Amino acid sequence: MLIQKRRGAYAVNKREPVIGIVGLGYVGLADALAFSLHGFRVVGVDISKERIEAIKAGYVEGFPREAILKSLEGSLELSTSYDSLRDAKVVFIAVNTPTNPNGSQDLSQIISALNGLAEVWRDNLHDFRVIVLKSTVLPGTTRGLAKHVLNKLSTVSEHVGFVHCPEFLRSDKPLEDVLKPFRVVIGGIDERSSSIVAEIFKELYRRIGYDAPIFIVSPEEAEMIKYASNVFLALKTVYGNLVGLVCREIENCDALKVMDIVGLDPRIGKSHIMPGMPYGGPCLVKDTSAFGKFVLERTRIDFVNRISELNELFIDKMIDSLEMALDDLRGKRVAVLGIVFKIGSSDVKDSPAISLSEKLLAKGAYVYIDDINRKALEYAQIILKDVRIINNYEELKSMDAVLITVGYKEYEQALQHVNDDALIFDVTGTLKDNKVLKFYSSAKKT
Repeated sequence: MLIQKRRGAYAVNKREPVIGIVGLGYVGLADALAFSLHGFRVVGVDISKERIEAIKAGYVEGFPREAILKSLEGSLELSTSYDSLRDAKVVFIAVNTPTNPNGSQDLSQIISALNGLAEVWRDNLHDFRVIVLKSTVLPGTTRGLAKHVLNKLSTVSEHVGFVHCPEFLRSDKPLEDVLKPFRVVIGGIDERSSSIVAEIFKELYRRIGYDAPIFIVSPEEAEMIKYASNVFLALKTVYGNLVGLVCREIENCDALKVMDIVGLDPRIGKSHIMPGMPYGGPCLVKDTSAFGKFVLERTRIDFVNRISELNELFIDKMIDSLEMALDDLRGKRVAVLGIVFKIGSSDVKDSPAISLSEKLLAKGAYVYIDDINRKALEYAQIILKDVRIINNYEELKSMDAVLITVGYKEYEQALQHVNDDALIFDVTGTLKDNKVLKFYSSAKKT
């Protein structure tokens, strides 16, 4: 690959191969910025004009504005048309794979992207190109999708390779995780495809100055690595919360202290094991659900589905504890402080705090919600029709109970407005206030 370096930054050489990115959500945009910031010519495509405009303005949650604007001034081109990928040598597909109500995986966005790309490439291939699937798909799917697109490109199919390259990104730090990944997994349908993609990543990390571990495996192994990783994180979360429930039934036992010390074991680690809210968000919920169905169909073992069921059970346990403490929830005023699934995000889809609020409403409680991220509140109010928004923390004086579901530091001050006779449950275990009861600490006191 040809590159020129000037004044500590990379200047794009027009002979540099074009990298295409289809789908500019947090996965696709992270890849687009990482490559373009280091001199690669990148064309990013998204069918949403609103998304394109937001990126052009430089205001995208989770991404440094400076990095976006620098990329746009350099080698990043944005488009809503697949035609702009006509000359792309490698195209990353990073669209959503949501879960259907029956637990199966919805591949319609991937198929639409592949069809759009095939339409552009059908009469335009004279050299070898590679499609790189970043979207999360169940084992065996990549080969089926490769067969689909190669049939579409029947007359030039020998010029197209196919790779599955799963992402392992945190939604609040996606660019950071692309620039310095724990690992890069490349599962090509043939050696040539894998080799081309591996060389692109090696060149990227050579320019960054980072020695990224790169593993070349089969497509099925790549798919399995992604699911095995995410479902294990879900399992760790459920186990940590289970320990928390047990500690509630033991005198003088604080689950946060227990798991903090358990996590010092390097074989275990502290990630995802600290008792708190059930897991939620855009990945763990859908991936555990889809993989649970997949495992059950192939092994008749229902273990993974049980992870999902237990995760939902923790919300019921919170409701039961609150109902017992207040005698009855009907007509009680309950504040839920924190509605996002994770600090640093405005995403409330599959947020456990949404599920908690829904169940409180079903019990007849009056539910008031708050979040430091005001955009999240707007999204939540669309889902939760009957909740009230807390506009001033003075309103907490009238609450019968307050539930801390996200560990914002600002809530330490907010709690000063809560009456002494109100019940305060901190599910995160992060707030320091004598009025606060840690949910995962002993329910029985000596």
